[in-house]
Amino acid sequence: MDSRRVTSRGRFLLAAAGGLLLAATAVGAQAPPAQRADIDELKAALDAGATMLLIDVREDWEVASGSMPGSIHIPVAELERRMPDIPRDVRLVFF
Repeated sequence: MDSRRVTSRGRFLLAAAGGLLLAATAVGAQAPPAQRADIDELKAALDAGATMLLIDVREDWEVASGSMPGSIHIPVAELERRMPDIPRDVRLVFF
């Protein structure tokens, strides 16, 4: 595969990974494995009424195709600058 060609799925995965790395850096460290959740665990927790702040770190053009209900959008490029505005008394979920 030509390394110059990246599929839209690949771009999304790279952006999501970059967003998670920047988010972890902005809050001081990556969450330990016990605090990470896959999509099924996240859905179950939300369905059970867990209180979480969902933060969509994708770019505007990615969010235009849809996002998780109840999430807020903070593009990854703005995340570090906006961290003081994000509450710390609730579980944060970056995606």
